Amino acid sequence: MSAIHFPRKELLLIIAIGFVTRLLVLASGSVTFHADEAVVGLMARHIVQGETPTFFYGQAYMGSLDAYLVSIGFRLLGDSVNTIRLVQMALYLLVVAVGYVVAWRFSGSGRIAFAAGLLLAVPTVNVTLYTTATLGGYNETLLFGNLLLLLSYDVTHEHRYSRWRWVTLGFVGGLGWWTNGLIVAYALPVALLLSYMLFIRRILPVRSAFGMFLLAVAAFLVGSAPWWIFDITHNGAAMSTFIRSQQTGEFAGIGIPYVPPLERALGLAVIGIPALLGMRFPWSAEYFLLPVGVIVLVGYGVAILRLFRGSNPLRPEARALLLGMPLVFFMVFIASSFGADPTGRYFLPLALPLAIVLGTLVKWSDDGTQTRLLRPSVIGLALLTIVIGYQAAAIIQAIRVQPPGLTTQFDLVSHLPNDDDMALMDFLDTEQLYNGYTNYWVAFRLAFLSGERMQYSAALPYKTDLSYNTADNRYPAYVEAVAQAERVAFITTNLPALDAQLIALFEAQGLTYREAQIGVFHIYYDFEPVRPDFTNWSTMID
Repeated sequence: MSAIHFPRKELLLIIAIGFVTRLLVLASGSVTFHADEAVVGLMARHIVQGETPTFFYGQAYMGSLDAYLVSIGFRLLGDSVNTIRLVQMALYLLVVAVGYVVAWRFSGSGRIAFAAGLLLAVPTVNVTLYTTATLGGYNETLLFGNLLLLLSYDVTHEHRYSRWRWVTLGFVGGLGWWTNGLIVAYALPVALLLSYMLFIRRILPVRSAFGMFLLAVAAFLVGSAPWWIFDITHNGAAMSTFIRSQQTGEFAGIGIPYVPPLERALGLAVIGIPALLGMRFPWSAEYFLLPVGVIVLVGYGVAILRLFRGSNPLRPEARALLLGMPLVFFMVFIASSFGADPTGRYFLPLALPLAIVLGTLVKWSDDGTQTRLLRPSVIGLALLTIVIGYQAAAIIQAIRVQPPGLTTQFDLVSHLPNDDDMALMDFLDTEQLYNGYTNYWVAFRLAFLSGERMQYSAALPYKTDLSYNTADNRYPAYVEAVAQAERVAFITTNLPALDAQLIALFEAQGLTYREAQIGVFHIYYDFEPVRPDFTNWSTMID
């Protein structure tokens, strides 16, 4: 890649557009702060205090790198939700920047790179959501994945003997493996490219190829060391997550339910791909502006078909890598437990390859073809404008429709707007109710926002069928604090059936109590003559 001809100004413009887009989303206040994000914030706070978590609290997968990066933000900017979001914004701007470089490297075309960069800077609602509100490592996975694409192409083409690139390739892959298993969406196509180039094309002598391969493997082990150390010291808990789709031992209870392959394929077609292309929001079954969405769908289809069968504006092997990524992803999705969740977040790695594929349409005219009415490049630019306009309109619509706004929750029963958080904390402070029982979506949000003055056990269900998973109680210190407390409160949300059963429990124990309603929060407190006999919901229903 020539430093002289690289379009730096265009890259800066793309980053500026991405920055403004993300700033407007944050300023809208439409992105709900939920418990998963609160757990990342709590982990970051505890890291600042000296803790060293390896994975997301309460589970043996999804590494804590995101929390470590947020902890740096806390040290620099203070401990707040805004800091978490600013760290995510910085990470996503890096995703956009590296994605632009990948598009340039794969095509050598400023037009294609600019088009792909613009599609990332003003992304679909699905990408916007999961790169604004962190669930623990999706921005890092996208960044590492883009770097894998870039580095793997470099070491199989102009920079075959670059040791530092081979080392960086392995190290980035290792960090990605620790951070999120979704990195396989990049790693498998990259592995196929490396195997083809090294063993079929024989781009390096055998001895050199073997040496570079060992460098990459060693660097991979260094990058993924936290994952391996944890797995070895916890009886294979991390590995069992991938092999069995269920956690074992002390982490038992969290896993992915089995879904038959046919249902996975159906979910991919009906739910996943529309979310990927921006035709539906992750939390909604409805389609957004379906007539325009159909045009977008057809546009992507034309771009893929033309790239597959027509002239190739991409550099050698880049076309196979870009078209192979979705193909490999869909095969893995249908064949593995990933396919149990087609709602949208697992499709994030396909944003860049599809952006580059669509971007190839703007260079259509370079092959000399013409239509009777318009140059094909004009058609490509028109389609690109429609797609970007469609994505921007979807973001605006998601922001304007409140509730839910932009939310990582798919069940509106457990979607809890942040409108009443301060009022709830003021009430709990006034009544000095710093411990008690609630559900997962309240407990950790309350802990983070209150600076951990309020430590509640996530011992209550949040689903309408009142099913409960003990793994929701992710942080033992809060459970212990509640066990030692003299006064406790119960906080419920949106579940009348749960309220009825709790009231029956209190009455059966001969207790009197007071009640308060603050927005969606129902509080039971001031129990007399003693605090309720309660450990968690599963104990109660047994």
